[in-house]
Amino acid sequence: MGRPKSVTDDRLLQHARDVFLESGASGSTKEIARRARISEATLFQRYPTKAALFLAALVPPKVDVDEIVFAPTAEAHPQEALTEIGRRMLAYFRTLIPTVMHLMTHPSIRMSDLAAHFEEPPEQALVDALAAYLRQAQAKGLLQAKQPLAAAGLVVSAVHSLALFELMEIHGGQDMEHAVALFVEALWTGLSPQTDVGAVRKVSKQARKTS
Repeated sequence: MGRPKSVTDDRLLQHARDVFLESGASGSTKEIARRARISEATLFQRYPTKAALFLAALVPPKVDVDEIVFAPTAEAHPQEALTEIGRRMLAYFRTLIPTVMHLMTHPSIRMSDLAAHFEEPPEQALVDALAAYLRQAQAKGLLQAKQPLAAAGLVVSAVHSLALFELMEIHGGQDMEHAVALFVEALWTGLSPQTDVGAVRKVSKQARKTS
């Protein structure tokens, strides 16, 4: 019977993830081994190169579209559902973006290595799932989405930007989750005027004549 591992692979990768997130690609394998309480030799028995360890530790989590997009939509009003979907997307992007940024700094890791981890890019998977929800809601008469794929892309792009802005501390490092509801409200309301377009043009024309 083989000797049991002194530390599980999951635990080892957690130590490696912590070190790499702290120090980037220059994170020390000696420090990882120290935290895991194993030798560097044992570390490299499991992961033959530092690049392999770096990729295994920081590869982003696969996106669970059922949990993020479809779970919040069962009973909720569509606007409330979209807001909750946005919040769940934000939580996912908060994990995804930092790991991808670190992976991009490693000279031995190509984007094709990262792409191979996913069946499709997480952002595209979220857009497709959200567009499917919008089509379903429209079929039930719960909302009107003339361009469901475009609307879904706007939501995903906006929430992705929020996570990126948080990471860059563009808003002073504050939590931007409250902005999700504002984005959804803006999309829900739309940009069309609430009055007749012809009437608006007539008023504008009269205003120009009197000015």
